[in-house]
Amino acid sequence: MKITKVLVNAIASFGCLLASFPAKAEWKPQAVIQGVYTGIQQIHGYQGTPKVVWDVENGARGGCGRIYGSHYCPRNHTVYVTREHIRLAYQHGDGALAYIVAHEYAHAMQIAYGFGASSTPISELQADCLAGVYIGLIPNIEFDNRDIQEIASFAYRIGDYNWHDPQHHGTPKQRVQAVVLGMQSSLKGKSGVASCLR
Repeated sequence: MKITKVLVNAIASFGCLLASFPAKAEWKPQAVIQGVYTGIQQIHGYQGTPKVVWDVENGARGGCGRIYGSHYCPRNHTVYVTREHIRLAYQHGDGALAYIVAHEYAHAMQIAYGFGASSTPISELQADCLAGVYIGLIPNIEFDNRDIQEIASFAYRIGDYNWHDPQHHGTPKQRVQAVVLGMQSSLKGKSGVASCLR
């Protein structure tokens, strides 16, 4: 199995969220983005593939206007990954960047498969869950215990309690639970996607 079931369950109960792991060589951003992007394409049988533009400066123009954070733009079917988010992710590790790419790719698939175009906490948490499934299913990339911890700690960090903000994506606990649910569901194979769509 690519995802360690014991660790995923431990993170789900927050017992290992802050566990430390020995240092390892981190993949460079281009390798992470290309590997995750290619892997998710393969999972979806190369259907509905968005374009990916990365290392974008905040304030640059994109298909949906000025870019102030990584996002999926439905107008030009493009995932944008900002330089700022790459730096933020690497404060946790390369697993965190994989999670960003998988989350934004999930938004493209939500629209491609008719699960809504609006950004709500429910759609954001669904994208977190789908990102977890993708991370568990991506062929030829093994996410080890440290990667899983990086993903969970980053998901926790980017959660918020701004319920009235239109950009609210979910609380720290909700975001961890959603991505962990996806990783757990990936143990069932592609059928695990259904766990995120309920």
